[in-house]
Amino acid sequence: MMMTPNFSNARYKITRCGECDEIVSIAYPLPQNEHAECPRCHHTLSTTNRWSLHRCAMIALSILILMPFALGFPLLSIDLLGVKVDASAWEGIWKMATAGYEYTAFLVFICAVLMPISFAVLVLMLWISKLLRLRPRNVLLFLSYIKPWVMFDVYLVALGVSMFKVREYAALEIDVYLIAFVFTALLTTLLFIKINLHELWNDFYPEQKHVHSHNEKIELCSACDYSFPSSEIDRHHGYSACPRCDSRIDLPASIKLQRVWATLIAGIIMLFPANLLPISGVYLTGALSEDTLMSGVISFVEMKSYFVAFVVFFASIFVPISKILIMLYLLCAVHFKWRHSIKWQMRLLHIVHFVGRWSMLDLFVLALMMSLVTRGQIINFTVGPAAFYFGAAVFLTMISTSQFDSRFIWKIYERTTKTTE
Repeated sequence: MMMTPNFSNARYKITRCGECDEIVSIAYPLPQNEHAECPRCHHTLSTTNRWSLHRCAMIALSILILMPFALGFPLLSIDLLGVKVDASAWEGIWKMATAGYEYTAFLVFICAVLMPISFAVLVLMLWISKLLRLRPRNVLLFLSYIKPWVMFDVYLVALGVSMFKVREYAALEIDVYLIAFVFTALLTTLLFIKINLHELWNDFYPEQKHVHSHNEKIELCSACDYSFPSSEIDRHHGYSACPRCDSRIDLPASIKLQRVWATLIAGIIMLFPANLLPISGVYLTGALSEDTLMSGVISFVEMKSYFVAFVVFFASIFVPISKILIMLYLLCAVHFKWRHSIKWQMRLLHIVHFVGRWSMLDLFVLALMMSLVTRGQIINFTVGPAAFYFGAAVFLTMISTSQFDSRFIWKIYERTTKTTE
């Protein structure tokens, strides 16, 4: 339900949209199973249709119970030269680290192990805080920071790609613990979708629900999505801070854009060796066969695994390059005040936020292959020098997109409207 400003109604609160910076008054409290959205950009401002914290905590507890089986036990097995070889998520990361690729292994560890476990633990901490009547400011902040880095669903797709790739070398068997991994991935994705951080902030810090006067200047904290009058700004830290989460709110737009440019340019630099150098290699009876990102896709096409070739090409080549081109276009639009369709520009920004994490697919496949195809001098799978550069490029471009504020685009739209009028 879209709520439009109605200052004659006594039961409302004034808020600033985090997507387009529009000031909107919304009904308070909202009717059950309804939501309020910005009339300008249709961004959801508040909703009552969400799962309870108790239900989310039970899912998080289930994830933590399944996690040891999903990470530590064999998921796939192959009969390689008469020896059964098992592959688990943790063993692949460990073999990658001990083989001299510790930096690449660390990137995989962050997204496939550390962040999913931390995500579930933080949700449980929120539930415990509610029972103990605590205010978990840092837990809520950290939870919002790590959400984009929880990539269990990407690892699940990487398992499927590895199954097709390993068929070149031996017969494949699926272990029963794969069921635990699939359920963990599904539950993590479900929790990722259903948990509502905006409403959780409102639950733990209800002081934001008081009514603001429409004569006051309304500020917005992008960290906790809190709208408040400028008279409430906390200046005890030596800078303007949010009164709810203590995050800085007076950072100049030029500094924010510099952060976006710096991480994006660094990601572009990393992408060159990532595409030109070998990303993996296989020693077969002493002969080394190396693959780049593109040659790996071609090998799947030659095996007539067209769908897998498409998935790998889309995640490892198309997405990183497209994301960089889109970000360059949006940054140029901000700097040069390009008057293009605001809906198209916002759609592009939403796309890069959604697809960016899927580029980690190739590194997850490498970790699984390190665990499966390693049998001494007869056959041995190695990680190429491009793997680290590729992982660094993914990380840097994800940071770049997270630093880009959509309100930069809407400010161009406001100037255009004023000029037209």
